[in-house]
Amino acid sequence: MPFVEANGVNLYYEFSGPEDGPVIIQFGGGLFGRHNFGMVNDGMRAKGFRLLAFDARGYGQSSCPREPYTIEGWADDGAALVRALGLKQVLVHGTSMGGMIGTAFVAKYPELTIAGCSDVAFAKPDVYRKTVLRIWRRMAESMPWDDFSDHVTTQAVGAKFLESEAGKDTFELVRSIVMLNDPYTVRQACLAMESMDLTPLVKKIKRPLLMTNGTHDVLSPPEMGPSGLAARRMVKMNPKHLSLVEFPDIGHADLLECPQDAIRIVSSFFWKHAR
Repeated sequence: MPFVEANGVNLYYEFSGPEDGPVIIQFGGGLFGRHNFGMVNDGMRAKGFRLLAFDARGYGQSSCPREPYTIEGWADDGAALVRALGLKQVLVHGTSMGGMIGTAFVAKYPELTIAGCSDVAFAKPDVYRKTVLRIWRRMAESMPWDDFSDHVTTQAVGAKFLESEAGKDTFELVRSIVMLNDPYTVRQACLAMESMDLTPLVKKIKRPLLMTNGTHDVLSPPEMGPSGLAARRMVKMNPKHLSLVEFPDIGHADLLECPQDAIRIVSSFFWKHAR
């Protein structure tokens, strides 16, 4: 099985897609990990990209040390993985918490980055989002995992989609993935996002970074309270390198609710810069 040692831990990784395609390193969310991109992987491979999926520290088959985890630390692990695999530069695709990790990666490692997409992500939580994350953390510590999973699903996925033919199995799908997680890691992921402040890094970004966001996202909205920093303000802080595309009819789960739109937008942006 493919593993590399990176920053003192063993990371499990998988390559898929055309061997001569530009490589996309994928950073998954705090509850879905590398499974987060399941609905768009075939489409991205068909667009000619080679996908590098991996289990981040604390997830899946990778090492799970009992220590504090941070957004920037996960970005550092991603950079160590890229170097260990002998890749010169990669495209960076992160979603939800993975979008935050991706933002940190693009800012800290411009020499490894062609361009990036941070999907449904923010740079600093406001009071509302800190409260949501604190409650998630408490739920992960005390609730049965199927109930916790269902609660998260109702916050992340739109009501219309849940009652549609395409969305009828969403609760079961999310439960099956959430239950793969170590509760310790989920608590650490919530703490990492609660305490995160990527504001200084946003100003330092020197590579093209596309923010994609659901206009009605409750978990990672494009506009936050004054104490937070979300996509719209991030773009205003660094308009030369950051841009934003909003999905007007959905919330947090564009990769699930409108995967074809996500594939089209992200692949077009990546090919523009990969060429």
